[in-house]
Amino acid sequence: MTDLNAELADARNVLLAAPSMSGGEAEACTDLLIPSTPGNANALWVTFRGDASDCVGQWAAETDDQPAHAAVVVVGDAPGPQPDGVTVEHVSSPSDLTGLGITIGEILGEWDASPVVCVDSLTAMLQYVELQTAYEFLHAITGQLYAADARAHFHIDPTAHDDMTVDSIASLFDAIVEFGAGDPTIRKRHLIK
Repeated sequence: MTDLNAELADARNVLLAAPSMSGGEAEACTDLLIPSTPGNANALWVTFRGDASDCVGQWAAETDDQPAHAAVVVVGDAPGPQPDGVTVEHVSSPSDLTGLGITIGEILGEWDASPVVCVDSLTAMLQYVELQTAYEFLHAITGQLYAADARAHFHIDPTAHDDMTVDSIASLFDAIVEFGAGDPTIRKRHLIK
């Protein structure tokens, strides 16, 4: 697989566009999430389709360690078990994007160092809110992430949405990693430095 960290070094917010059965998405997620010094990292997961143990387990399986600070925001279903040393927050309604934004902002505000962030998945979020609402939320959240100097990636299944929806969402990101047959395709927009 392509070295995504090297390819996306200047991209702060990345969209992982992977059909549900394409493969490679989990490996790309792990590559983008875990920095070169994982024990010093601040890691935030926002999950619409898992629990805190799943999220932290991904990190532990790769590093045999935990980040310096870890937080998981579970959206929708019950948050599940709370792993040791991990802050777990719960937003009960997937349509409560205001509450989700506030929760993310509070977590980011507690950390001094630049965090890594995984949001899984925009496809699940779009089952509960209209495209315009999702777009406005993502515009605000990506701004918060830039302000926190975060490196973030967001998952979406492009086969679950029409092209207009995917293109609208994609316009908010510095880069898009598209999965299909073979290695992923990377599209980056020109970033002003």
